[in-house]
Amino acid sequence: MDINNDNEIARARKAKRRRVRRRRAALFLLALAMIMAIVAGVSMYSTVMSYDIRDFFKTLVTFGSFPVELESGTVTEEAVSARSLFLLSDSSLNVVSGNGAELFEYSHGISNPGLSVSGNRAVVFSRGGKSFKIFNRTMLLHSGSLENAIISAAATQSGKVAVLTAGDVYTCELTAYNRNCEKIFTWYGSEGFPIGVYPSSYGNDVLVMTVNSRDGALFTTVTRIDLNSKTEEGSFELEGLGVKAFPDSDSAVIFLDDRCVRCKYNGNVEATYSYDGRILMDVLSDPGKDMAVAFGDNKRSEINAVTVLTRKLAVAGEIDFREQIDDMWVSGDRVYILDRGSVSAYSHSGVLQERYRCDFSTYSVVYFGGVITFEPQYMVKLSRENREVIEK
Repeated sequence: MDINNDNEIARARKAKRRRVRRRRAALFLLALAMIMAIVAGVSMYSTVMSYDIRDFFKTLVTFGSFPVELESGTVTEEAVSARSLFLLSDSSLNVVSGNGAELFEYSHGISNPGLSVSGNRAVVFSRGGKSFKIFNRTMLLHSGSLENAIISAAATQSGKVAVLTAGDVYTCELTAYNRNCEKIFTWYGSEGFPIGVYPSSYGNDVLVMTVNSRDGALFTTVTRIDLNSKTEEGSFELEGLGVKAFPDSDSAVIFLDDRCVRCKYNGNVEATYSYDGRILMDVLSDPGKDMAVAFGDNKRSEINAVTVLTRKLAVAGEIDFREQIDDMWVSGDRVYILDRGSVSAYSHSGVLQERYRCDFSTYSVVYFGGVITFEPQYMVKLSRENREVIEK
């Protein structure tokens, strides 16, 4: 055995390890310096942007567990975005991480509140009131009020927020704010009473729906607003009362009281799906994905059913539920339906995949890294023990 040679090899290995450690330390210090420089530079440029950086790092270092106690009372609206769950009650906005940690809690003080979430932006607004507030996942960014009654509001993927109100001289107004919560423009509409504002799936446009009456019939006007160019990009009219809109890049799906249509933004109708006299209960969809359309009336649960439609309005599946639909959620390739002590998970083709047992007091369901249900005082993530897999 050549001892000298072995010593040389050992020394070489130690020297290599020292070089690797020094290189890693240098890279770490460089990365830290870059982060500090970015934070400092952004802070000088925009306070809100610096808040967003803090928001990002705070969400990485919070820990919690389920069940989560709901001190603010009954949750009225939920939204999943940016790996966080936003919960709105009559008194508070809460943001929870995937592990059950509370990222943020805020007593919003807004009457008859509504919620819109996209990316890491949330806007809480007063339906019929004049106040609104903009948040990221961990703090309040802006409080505002407008001169006229708020009808609806929308947060977008690009971080902009649009607030739709009634008008004085005009029938409606849309006020837009950039990512820094600065007002950037106001659009004025004159075609009927405002119904709602709906963000596109890619974040630059919103649709405004208004309704008017003519010759004893209702007509809905759909107007596309580009928040980047601050311009109206065109409008079209449909007979009937607009209920909900799902805008995409080159067309939109509009749900009316008796049918839904897929329209190009020049007004050309590409497809129509008739409800055939059924009562529309609700429509849910992941951005840009299939839509779950609930029909029926919980007073006569035997007529309840869910139809899954593609964005081109082809029928992907039918769920002949025929039970009370207490709540519904769409995530990935599943439609989750809550009914008096159980959550049923269906594929988009309408096949029952699994069922979860839950408390009879459960009033709402979401999917957020697992099936989560809401009881009067707790938010519960259902475990494997609650699950029944349906044999094919």
